[in-house]
Amino acid sequence: MREFPYRVAGAKKVRVILDTDCYCEADDQFAVAHALMSPKLDVVGICAEHYADRFGPDSEQQSYDEILHVLRLMGIPSAVSGEEEGAGIPVLHGCREAIPDEHTPRPSEASRFIIREALKDDPRPLFITGQGALSNIASAYLEEPSIADRITLVWIGGGSYPEGESEFNVENDLNAANVILSSKIELWQVPKNLYSRMYVPYSVLYEKVYPCGEIGKYLVENLDRVSGIFYDWIRRPSYTPQAAAAAYPGGEMWIFGDQPAVGLILFDQRYSWHMQRAPRIDGNIRYVPGDDPDRMIRVYDEIDRDFIMDDFYAKLKYCFGTQEKGQEE
Repeated sequence: MREFPYRVAGAKKVRVILDTDCYCEADDQFAVAHALMSPKLDVVGICAEHYADRFGPDSEQQSYDEILHVLRLMGIPSAVSGEEEGAGIPVLHGCREAIPDEHTPRPSEASRFIIREALKDDPRPLFITGQGALSNIASAYLEEPSIADRITLVWIGGGSYPEGESEFNVENDLNAANVILSSKIELWQVPKNLYSRMYVPYSVLYEKVYPCGEIGKYLVENLDRVSGIFYDWIRRPSYTPQAAAAAYPGGEMWIFGDQPAVGLILFDQRYSWHMQRAPRIDGNIRYVPGDDPDRMIRVYDEIDRDFIMDDFYAKLKYCFGTQEKGQEE
């Protein structure tokens, strides 16, 4: 990738671990690419998450393979298990399924990596993007609780407040979500009603993303592939046929719900969140009072979609788009 001409002050640079169910649909790949193109973010590792079995027999392996594919398309070297340190960005296998309860971890390459990076003697803050189930992160915490005060988790997940509702990432590992909510980990939550506002028309994607090298072409073509799956999968039985035709997936738009996981590390949108007592999530995927009245989390109320997506488009064009005349290297 081209090196950006602007400079990021050393005190503002952060370490980031991306934790992603990368092949689940089409938004994770955009968020991964965004993080890798951002000079403020030193992506120190990418962990594969599992997701719903209805999408395949081994979703964690699919996520893992997709992470490697995105890195190849971007021309970024990767390092997998057994390769020497420094060969590229580490890509780690995670849990293949949800943790069994709120006390028992499922150790994996990913959980061990999260622990090592969190305990490293490095003054830069460590962020983790929770772009799916929280199995890897919850396992790491259960294995080594001392990492709690050494990481900040930006979590795309949980239903709308105050009641809660069905939500994909929570339902893929309810125990893991409750482990994190009851922990001491600094948590920034982007709930469903908010991440669902990250909608973008296909027309904009074909204008701003598709022309930008192999990665841009793949991001849009993969969205075409995924959209067919979601049209068949998502049902809205309470809708009239007219309302269902206009509902998401809408045929000419997509929701990039994982993009705030990166965008909020770039700029935390200071006046767009509130602090509240951490809830628990019950078996009906509804919020109930948490056990610890002193456990507080940051919950976002607003999101600046344009800031996040415009930054992504500009970086993609600069790194992979056709250069303007006179700017060729």
